Amino acid sequence: MHGRRFLGLAVALAVATACSMAAVANAQGIEQPDYLRGASYPTVAPNTYQLTGSMMNAGNGNLEERIADLESALEKMKDAEAKAKKKAEAKPSVTVGGRIMFDCAAFGQDATSQAQSAAGFYPRFHPGAEFRRARMFLKGEAFHVVDYKIQFDFADSDAAFKDVYITVKELPLLQHVRVGHFKEPFGLEQMTSARFITFMERSLSDEGAIVPARNIGLMAFGNWADDNGYWAIGCFKDQCDDDPAQFEDSADTAMACTMRLTFLPWYDEATEGRGLLHAGIAYSYRDAQDDQVQFRARPEAHLGEYVVNTGAITGVDHYHLLGLETALVYGPFSAQAEYYKTWLDRPGAADLEFQGMYVYFSYFLTGEHRPYKRSTGAFDRVKPYENFFRVRDSDGGVHTGLGAWEVAYRYSYLDLADGNITGGMASDHTVGVNWYLNPYTRLMFNYVNSAVTRGGMLGDIDVYEMRAQIDF
Repeated sequence: MHGRRFLGLAVALAVATACSMAAVANAQGIEQPDYLRGASYPTVAPNTYQLTGSMMNAGNGNLEERIADLESALEKMKDAEAKAKKKAEAKPSVTVGGRIMFDCAAFGQDATSQAQSAAGFYPRFHPGAEFRRARMFLKGEAFHVVDYKIQFDFADSDAAFKDVYITVKELPLLQHVRVGHFKEPFGLEQMTSARFITFMERSLSDEGAIVPARNIGLMAFGNWADDNGYWAIGCFKDQCDDDPAQFEDSADTAMACTMRLTFLPWYDEATEGRGLLHAGIAYSYRDAQDDQVQFRARPEAHLGEYVVNTGAITGVDHYHLLGLETALVYGPFSAQAEYYKTWLDRPGAADLEFQGMYVYFSYFLTGEHRPYKRSTGAFDRVKPYENFFRVRDSDGGVHTGLGAWEVAYRYSYLDLADGNITGGMASDHTVGVNWYLNPYTRLMFNYVNSAVTRGGMLGDIDVYEMRAQIDF
């Protein structure tokens, strides 16, 4: 049927074109060729292919019917999607995920460090390997305004509580309210997920030294200044323990009030944050559980030993934490620094002060940058321009994708000696190389030189460590 219409249309067009050419030629006084001048054109016989008005209308009718059928099919698809979405929203959604981080490390101690170990300031270091993190989680939301997460870490064989919380969203004034077990809002490095931090471990002052980690609490948080700022404030039970068995109350309940405020004086919208400047401040007021506290730190290697340690400091009524933070991203280059200080109030004894800091620089050799997540005021997942791959083509040639390569350097310092407390001082120089095979897989190589002052002696510890990690 379509072939007949096409043939009739072609004949009609040919005849119309020839007549038009002849008419134009006569009007302009152009001599017509013999095959046009005085030529007669055969008429189309009945029952042959003609393009008639009725056929044109028939074609239009078929097109309109097809459009109508298509619109009807699209409406049915939309209705089906709406029904499926409504059915899905009738119960909370569920997403399953996790992460695996496998570490290995070797250590070297100079003669002075070995003497410090022999004096009992800290144990000798031994090489080893471990699953630094082996986590599984479930998360989701219910009716768009409530979300939840339950996460456990199996790295130590037993299931340890990590993020276990419920969040109510889109509230007036407060914006978001979260209750459960989660990180207290303190510090840029702490609030950046371990999946995305630049070095294998956070700085000396973190991971239990001065900066608090996860605790049970209630927190309100949100954004301000057109999403260029982040704020959070919450009350927590200061237990510093991820063991669910320790969630029970004690005779002397220790509470903490922690808050954080950040702001972006500069954020390059056009490049989605390839240029930015971050500033922030955090504060925490904390009761001392059983009137005692302890601060200690490893040399930025989880397989290492605690090299600075105050031991249990008694007679502490309460204490304060202060954190100042800043970061700069300028294309592939970034810099980040934080300063921490704590004041201990001890009625009947001299008050104490401890402090720590770090500064680091990183550079992507392959041109990527450190992404920033404005909703949390912290850094996010690195996405390589080209994922790692290695394939052979039909001609036998090998093609390789580089992934993303980052080099970094950090200096960190921690002072846990004041008054009659001789917890020691440590300063670490860390050099790191990160290879991002894709956004979810990374290999990390760190070298740490840690100078530790204990007992009037300055000893050096060298750390060589590597991590393979994947999250999903």
